[in-house]
Amino acid sequence: MFKSFRVNITFRILTIIALVLALVYCVTQTEFYITMFIVFVLIVLAVVDMVRYVNLTNRDFTAFLLGIKYEDFSATYSGHHKGKTFGELYDAFNQINRKFLNIRAEKEANHQYLQTIVEAVEVGLLCVDEKGGIFLMNKALQKLLHKPYLVHVDALGQIDEKLLEAVKNLKTGERDMVKITVENKSMPLALQATEFALRNQKLKLISFQNIQGELEEQELEAWQKLIRIIRHEIMNSITPIVSLTSTIDGMLGEKGETIEAETADDVRSAISAIRNRSEGLMHFTETYRNLTRLPAPKFQLVDANDLVTRIQVLFKPVFDKNKVAFQTQLSTSPVIFQADVEMMEQVIINLVKNAIDATKGKEGATVTAATQRSKDGKTIITVADNGCGIDKDLIEQIFVPFYTTKDDGSGIGLSLSRQILRLHKGRIGVQSVVGEGTIFTLTI
Repeated sequence: MFKSFRVNITFRILTIIALVLALVYCVTQTEFYITMFIVFVLIVLAVVDMVRYVNLTNRDFTAFLLGIKYEDFSATYSGHHKGKTFGELYDAFNQINRKFLNIRAEKEANHQYLQTIVEAVEVGLLCVDEKGGIFLMNKALQKLLHKPYLVHVDALGQIDEKLLEAVKNLKTGERDMVKITVENKSMPLALQATEFALRNQKLKLISFQNIQGELEEQELEAWQKLIRIIRHEIMNSITPIVSLTSTIDGMLGEKGETIEAETADDVRSAISAIRNRSEGLMHFTETYRNLTRLPAPKFQLVDANDLVTRIQVLFKPVFDKNKVAFQTQLSTSPVIFQADVEMMEQVIINLVKNAIDATKGKEGATVTAATQRSKDGKTIITVADNGCGIDKDLIEQIFVPFYTTKDDGSGIGLSLSRQILRLHKGRIGVQSVVGEGTIFTLTI
């Protein structure tokens, strides 16, 4: 009839009004009962037609909303035959549908992109929800564990109970290592976890990495370092012993000859030197054995602030004697963590002693100890000095047992400290600039 919705509705309303007026006239002014009936029927038909016309428009709008609800954006709408207003409305419907289709296509492309990355990486990935349900398990992890798929994290216990325990106890931002057995083969795995939210659902992403190759490489490197150290110490002891035994053999002369008193004294001195050197070698092996056989830590709750304060009191005479200013930057709140008090005190003592030695002879020598709690809940203790610093080529060497740059150093302080930190599942780090100073950081 008409293209404009407004004109159509107006025409229908006017028609209904005219018919109603005609019916009123017939009822009040005439006795044309058949005419009255016909007018009444026309009124009913006009009302039904208007309702049908409005419902046709509402039906398109309802279909559009249902399409959004059920994510069906394939429909197209054409309303130009209904006038400009409906043409613009249906054009808007079509634009919205195209926008949703583009968003869905981009979302699908991003999903495929991320899925490709997840499946391509060689690190095993496992994503679990708060109830332990497995949200994602990539091919690398399936290959690593020799399992096609797992439904719940508890299924890891069927592979190895230690793996399940490690995964359940792993906190966000933490790293852990667990040695498991898969198909009768031992495998060291490095685990790391991070948490994120997806559609109001809290998920934990755990990475699994087989570090067998890295461990073997580190083990080989450690053996090489150990062999070099032992060879160096043994050669330092054996060379003079061999030399002295040759000298003694020459002093004694032929069998049956009488030795002079002076020669006997020289022999005794040589034997004494051999004994001293042998005892030194025995001390070296005993020290190394003790270093590799540390007792298990006796864990208890410790406040890092109290640890630093006790060291400050203990070393006050030493600081005063060496004219070193000791400063503290303690956390305003207690920094409580699980540790063996004696072991942690020994670590801090080693670091403070090294800091004092590094600042020896320096004007304005300063040693600073600080405590803090990191954002991921770790305990951080730092010992810094403004001393001579450490050459970057020597940074890694300082943790090697018996390596020392000091004339009277034993070379076991820092290696012992690192060993203690490992027993606490922590780590020790160092930053140094030659001529400016050194910072040792304990993270537990």
